[in-house]
Amino acid sequence: MRRLAPLFGVSKSAADRIIDHLGPMLALRPRRRFAKDTVLVVDGTLVPTRDHAVAEQPKNYR
Repeated sequence: MRRLAPLFGVSKSAADRIIDHLGPMLALRPRRRFAKDTVLVVDGTLVPTRDHAVAEQPKNYR
């Protein structure tokens, strides 16, 4: 939200409320079952859990 809010000129809390409201409308409806022999691709992209630019380096970092 810290990055979205300045892009649209709103506060972080307003951006959070808007995303909470619009998110379910933008999501695809989940499928119940897949056809036999369907190939599924799983995205294994790592998602950062914190801002590493602000966070302190770990003690065992080399």
